[in-house]
Amino acid sequence: MDRDYYADLGVARNATADEIGKAFRKLAARYHPDRNPGDRTAEEKFKRIAEAYNVLRDPKTRAAYDRGGADTAFRGFDTTEDVFSQFGDIFGDLFGARFRSRAYRRWPDEFDVEPEPDLDLHREVTISVFTAMLGGTVDVPTAEGTAEMTLPAGTQPERKFRLAGQGRSDFTGRRGDVIVTVHVEVPRRLTPAQRSLLEQARRNH
Repeated sequence: MDRDYYADLGVARNATADEIGKAFRKLAARYHPDRNPGDRTAEEKFKRIAEAYNVLRDPKTRAAYDRGGADTAFRGFDTTEDVFSQFGDIFGDLFGARFRSRAYRRWPDEFDVEPEPDLDLHREVTISVFTAMLGGTVDVPTAEGTAEMTLPAGTQPERKFRLAGQGRSDFTGRRGDVIVTVHVEVPRRLTPAQRSLLEQARRNH
């Protein structure tokens, strides 16, 4: 057995599926290429843990690996793009809601990773009640410009989102996150058409 996938993820050989998934999410967030631009070591680590998770997440390939690793039908990832292709937007599947940035791939609004309090930035944005109900986008100031964040339909007032890897950086190259608090503005006046539509929605609720 050339590789110890359990060691790559930092879990015991008898780890449960939930423990394997949790370990992968934490490491993937830490070594994701968007958080470590230009860092080849982090890129290799990211591919390595993705390979480990890809084998251990499936009971059949995990069992084959545990028997000696000779026939898992998987030979690793050559590039990070292979990782995203294999998992079909890996973080969307694993973490749920995401954000979209002009300079970065999509990232979840919440994930299990240790915070970087000295590097994180806190931002507040205000959206209309219509955007909160229907979903939409909002521009968020980051350490290096502006990110366009996609909001899901049904966004609640004061909900917090995390834009990973877009906060401040330190001399080691670590980057913090941007924590975004969303305020919802309720209009003081409605047009007759808006009022009519809202009254209809209330009757049908």
